[in-house]
Amino acid sequence: MGGGFPSESVVLLAGSSGSGKTLLCFQWLFEGVKNGENGIYISITEPLFKSLKNLETMRFYDREVIESEKVKLIDIRDIYGEQQLDYEKFLHFIEKQIAETNAKRLCIDSITAFSYNLGDKAAIRSFIFDLGKLLGTLGCTTVLTSEVTESKKFSVYGVEEFISDVIIRLDQLRMKGEIERIMQIIKVRGRAYKAGDLYFKIADDGITVFPHLSVPLEYSSATEKTSSGLPLLDEMLFGGVFRGSSTLVAGSTGTGKTLLGIQFLIEGLKNGEPCLYAGFEESRDEILRNAKGLGWNLEEYEKDGLLVLRCSYPNDKFIQEHLADICDIVKNKKIKRCTVDSLSALSNSFPEEIYLGFAKKLNANLKTNGVTTVLTKESPMTMGRTPLTENGISAIIDNILLLRHVEMEGELNLVLNVLKARGSPHSKMLTRYMITSKGIGIGASLAGYEGIMTGVTRKVSESVEEKLEVEFKRFLGPMGDQVFGELSQKGLSEETLTRYVDSLVRDGILKADDAKSFKEKLLQILKSGTKT
Repeated sequence: MGGGFPSESVVLLAGSSGSGKTLLCFQWLFEGVKNGENGIYISITEPLFKSLKNLETMRFYDREVIESEKVKLIDIRDIYGEQQLDYEKFLHFIEKQIAETNAKRLCIDSITAFSYNLGDKAAIRSFIFDLGKLLGTLGCTTVLTSEVTESKKFSVYGVEEFISDVIIRLDQLRMKGEIERIMQIIKVRGRAYKAGDLYFKIADDGITVFPHLSVPLEYSSATEKTSSGLPLLDEMLFGGVFRGSSTLVAGSTGTGKTLLGIQFLIEGLKNGEPCLYAGFEESRDEILRNAKGLGWNLEEYEKDGLLVLRCSYPNDKFIQEHLADICDIVKNKKIKRCTVDSLSALSNSFPEEIYLGFAKKLNANLKTNGVTTVLTKESPMTMGRTPLTENGISAIIDNILLLRHVEMEGELNLVLNVLKARGSPHSKMLTRYMITSKGIGIGASLAGYEGIMTGVTRKVSESVEEKLEVEFKRFLGPMGDQVFGELSQKGLSEETLTRYVDSLVRDGILKADDAKSFKEKLLQILKSGTKT
C-alpha cells in the first residue's frame, strides 16, 4: 500500500461473513495503541462480549488496553436500544466520542448494518455522504466494514466506495478442496500501490499477509561450473552445471528423481556448501532413513548447520507462505544448493495459475541469490513418450534431465538424457543408468538401440561397453557384472582398465598370462570403436 493506510483517510473493508473484517479492525486498533494512538470500536451487529471472547484467543489482545479504554468499545444498541436509528444523532455521537477520547483510529462495524436500519434508500445515501463529510473533519483514520456477497463487490448500496479513500476486499475461496483467504487492494487514493491478490491466513497471532515477491530480471550468470554429484552426468553436461542455474529432473515414479536431488546436495555438503531440501511429499524422517541406507548421514550435516530439511505437505500452508519460508531460509542460511521435491505435489494442490506464479518466483529468487537448484517433476507415464511440464516452466529452467523406464530385451531398464543445458553444449546420447546401493550410477550409452523414446527398444548393434562387459564376465565369472558396473561409473578408459587388470594380478585373482590376454582383448575392443 506504499506505507499503510493514509493518515486521516476513510478505509472501506469489504467482505462476506467470516472473511476476517472484524479481526482486522481490532488488530489495527491494538497496533495503534502501540504507536500512542487511541481508538474507538463501534459495533452495530455483534454483541461486544462475543467479540471480546474471540479476541482473547489472539496474541495481540491486551486486556489492559480495553479496561483503560485506550481502545473504547461501544455497542450502538446500548445507546439507541430498540428505537428507530436517527443518523444525524449518530453522526453527532461519533463526533462527540472522537473529541472526548482524542482517538486517532475509528472502526464502524458495520456500515451496512447501520444503513439497513435506516430503511429508506434516499436516507441511506444522505447518511453515507454526510458521514464522509464528517469523517473528513475529525482528524482520525476510519475503517468502515461492509458486508457484501459475490454480486455486490464492495458495498450493498453502491455509494459507500465513493466516500472511501481506500478499498480492500477480503474473500474466502475454495481451491481444490481447500479454503484459501485472499485480500485485494482495490483503491488507494493519491498513492501508488500494488494491485493483485494477496494471500493471508488467520491464526492465533491474528491476520498475516503474504506479500508479493517481486524479483527483477537482473540476476547475474556465473561462468563457473559445479558438479552434479554424478561424474558421468557431469561429462554429459561438459563439466557439470553452471553455479546458480536451475535443473529440472522429470520422470515417472521410481526413476530416482528424489535420489538424484539428494545426491546433488551430498556433493555440495561434502564441499562445505550450505544446502536446503524443500520436500513436499516425504517426511524428514523418511528422507533421513533412505539416505542412511545409501551411506549418507544427512542428520550429521543437519546438526552441523550445513543442511536444512524443510518437509511440509503443500496444503499445510498457503502457497505464498511456502514461498516466503523457502526464500527466508535461503537468505538467512546463505544457501548454495537447493533441491525442491517435487513441483508435482504443488501443481496437484493449487490452481495452475497460482502454482505457475509460485514456480517462476521461486526460480527467480533462487537464481538472484546464486543458489544452484534441482527441481523434480513427476511424469504421469511410466514408459513411452513423456509429457514434460506445464507451459511456462520449461522455459525458465536452465537444464532439463529426463528419466524414463524402457523395455530392453525383456527387461525394464532406466535411461537418462539431457534435453536442455542453457549456455553450454551437452551430450545428446541416451544413457543407461542404475539405482545402486551407493546412489545413482550412470553406465553405457545406448548407441546400438533404436525406439528408446517409445519405451520399447530394439537392438541394432552391439556397443563398445557391451563388448567389454562380455569379456569381464568371460574372464571373471559371476563377479564380472558387479565389477564392470563399478568401473563404468569411473569411466571405461584405457588407463582405468589397465590399472584394474594389473590389480587383479597383484591380488592373485588372475595369473599373469590370463591377465595379459584379458588386457589385450579389452584394449582391442576400445580401439575398435569410440567410447561414448
